[in-house]
Amino acid sequence: MHISDIKNYLRCPRLYQLSLQDEYRPFPYFNINIDVDESIRKKLDIDRYYEGIANDNNENTLRAFREYDWLLKCRFMYRGLRVRVPVLFHDGNECWLYFSFLSTAPTEGELTNIKWTCAVMEHLGFVIKGINLIHLNPDYVRHGELNHKKLWHISDSFYNDNNNPTRNVLDAYHKTRFNLDARLDEFLHFDLDDEDPVIRTNKCTGRSKCRYYDVCFPEESQLPDNSILNLVSSQHKYEMFNSGIKYLSDIDLTHFEGSAQQYAQVMADKKGGLYFEQLALQSWLSENSSETMSFFDFEWDLFPFPPYDDMTVMQVLCFQYSLHIEKDGKLEHKQFIGMDDCRQRFIEQLIEDVPKEGVIFAYNAKGAEIMRLRELQEAFPQYHDQLEQIIVRVVDLANPFIKGMVYDVRMRGLYSLKVIQAMIDRDYSYKDLDVSTGLEAVAIYRRIREESDPDQRNKYYQDLYEYCGLDSYAMVEVYHWLQSLVKP
Repeated sequence: MHISDIKNYLRCPRLYQLSLQDEYRPFPYFNINIDVDESIRKKLDIDRYYEGIANDNNENTLRAFREYDWLLKCRFMYRGLRVRVPVLFHDGNECWLYFSFLSTAPTEGELTNIKWTCAVMEHLGFVIKGINLIHLNPDYVRHGELNHKKLWHISDSFYNDNNNPTRNVLDAYHKTRFNLDARLDEFLHFDLDDEDPVIRTNKCTGRSKCRYYDVCFPEESQLPDNSILNLVSSQHKYEMFNSGIKYLSDIDLTHFEGSAQQYAQVMADKKGGLYFEQLALQSWLSENSSETMSFFDFEWDLFPFPPYDDMTVMQVLCFQYSLHIEKDGKLEHKQFIGMDDCRQRFIEQLIEDVPKEGVIFAYNAKGAEIMRLRELQEAFPQYHDQLEQIIVRVVDLANPFIKGMVYDVRMRGLYSLKVIQAMIDRDYSYKDLDVSTGLEAVAIYRRIREESDPDQRNKYYQDLYEYCGLDSYAMVEVYHWLQSLVKP
């Protein structure tokens, strides 16, 4: 067993059970373009070291202790619990541990892995003298060859959300020490065949919805569109549901947070399924209309390690856009896909393709397209003014939904472009495409670089064109649907 098993068990025993029954592998969201271990070795000036391998036992690790001061990816095991230390320096049985993170500011949320690892080592007789965090330097900008010394930062403290140091890691570990044997006894005596009833708790959703949520509660997917369980941002919806309140229109106002989105949901149910605030939506559409209207969407990949000059750590690289332009009742489509360092070509083509006047729509624009354009402005200041002329005209098409101007119960409490487009156009949706999500698009983009078969490469390009093209076309459909709601 590994710490991941312990963490799953602590969150929910059923999560641990289910995780043993499948081979779930999360999508590698980061595009890792360097040898991370080698980079860390260069940071720490490690020349002579032992590197552990999968399934190493304590005997092999202890033998390495006698021959090397530095150990990388070394394994330890106690009562069946296997842990791994990314980097370890020792003087006898006194150890200094280094935990690596692909982030710029590791928080105390990372303490669980650290404390279980240290607890195992202490039970094996090692003395923990120091704990350091190796993380990406947020101020690093690449110029020329990757500078491994400047790429990483070493800290003995966690950080808060403002990237300021908080508690010392070793102190935090000492203050959260626990009875390892007692915890392992509880874990090892857990009956995997236990059929206790499935109980919903806040851990089922928490900061992120459990990937097995629909397995545990399959009945929820069968609930009607106007179910109270589709109420967004509600702390009390399950309480209301269990008390017999099943539908949005029957909501208990004493347990109603009263956000604009919630109000729109309740009103939609009361009005037969659709609610829109006529004057507010009409005013928004009037303010955001022009003779020429553009709708664009970007696709990008995320690099923890900057692959090209003037890129920072944890920065994205835009590799595609789709642009639909509507003028005089005619719809024109333009698009771009680039490989390698295509940023400048992306900028130049976008400036050429986007009309010089008129509203430009994007969906969730502030956290996506506008942010990407700002990053490109910083990296290529020679295009700053031209990109600014685009940025100031961008309007977020998600606003009517986010601000509660419009809600259709068929949205089921979801506000993504895919959900709304599928609701509007039943004949053509993302389900008809070979690539139907942003992560799948990124995966295809990465495969293109490695694909030698020209026919397969062309197929990948076509898949990307269709997916991103539907994103921008879907916005056209959504805009016209909103218009149709307020027409006399």
